[in-house]
Amino acid sequence: MLEVLLRIPNQNIRMLHCRPSDAEHATFVLRGFSSEASYYIAEDKGESDDFWASFANQLKPETKEKRAAEYQEMVQSAIREIQQHVVQKVVLSRQFFWDCPNANARETFNTLLKSYPACTVFAIKHPEYGSWMGASPEVLLESTDEGYRSMSLAGTRLKNATRWGNKELEEQKFVTKEVHRSLKTFGGKISRDKQTTFNAGPVEHLLTWVNTDNQTLDSKSLAEELHPTPAICGSPAGKAQELIAQYEEYDRSLYAGYFGLFEQQVHATVLLRSMQWFTSGVQFYAGGGITKDSVPLDEWMETEHKISALKELIQIDDNR
Repeated sequence: MLEVLLRIPNQNIRMLHCRPSDAEHATFVLRGFSSEASYYIAEDKGESDDFWASFANQLKPETKEKRAAEYQEMVQSAIREIQQHVVQKVVLSRQFFWDCPNANARETFNTLLKSYPACTVFAIKHPEYGSWMGASPEVLLESTDEGYRSMSLAGTRLKNATRWGNKELEEQKFVTKEVHRSLKTFGGKISRDKQTTFNAGPVEHLLTWVNTDNQTLDSKSLAEELHPTPAICGSPAGKAQELIAQYEEYDRSLYAGYFGLFEQQVHATVLLRSMQWFTSGVQFYAGGGITKDSVPLDEWMETEHKISALKELIQIDDNR
């Protein structure tokens, strides 16, 4: 059974038990980055000790991590692809495993709740994907009084930096354009809110909400149309996915996928700032958008900042 513990910003914590369903009747959707969507009926249950007792009960498989030099070489290769007009942007990522068998998942989840009030905080237990946790800043789709909206979130800088660089502004422009295009295919009047800066813990991102007033569209179909956005894949999406598979050399699994609640109110979250939990420790996932203006060392440091921000919040149980 799929179990999900989550806190959407400004809402109460929910514990969901999810049983398989067909797409039409599903109230919960889970999709990995490159896998097909899975559909479920979600039922609210109270949080129990059993959820945490069996969390992180899988052994870690063998994986290969890219070191700093390898990652920067990968970024440089992607820049050459952009210069040759193969893609306009591609989002590359990496894994980092921390050997910490004494990590306390329950206390770490509570720490994420306090540290990321503006993010969707989640813990997922899935029989195949395993145990995942994170605090995602990115909303794929949510319902509004007027219709629906999707978040164009891209560009990263350290908190309290004084200005946005051309690279970050260009990166977010790609995302906004593609989100606008996806919403437009479903009809209705499309509008954009003013660009703002979103605080996500120690880093900040550029944010633009893109809105549609179409209240009768199929929200699950729209979520599938939006995924993967240029914020976690690239542009054009098809070629960017090919380059991701070629250069990253690992399966993203749930990282950069999404889950969605499709009830009276719709809320779908991109699975970013993600950690996969194993019996022996925690595996972190982080990436960044590569454009023609990217600097390989800066891209490496961006992933370092994102990983470190989560690693610092891992709670260690000295009694285990």
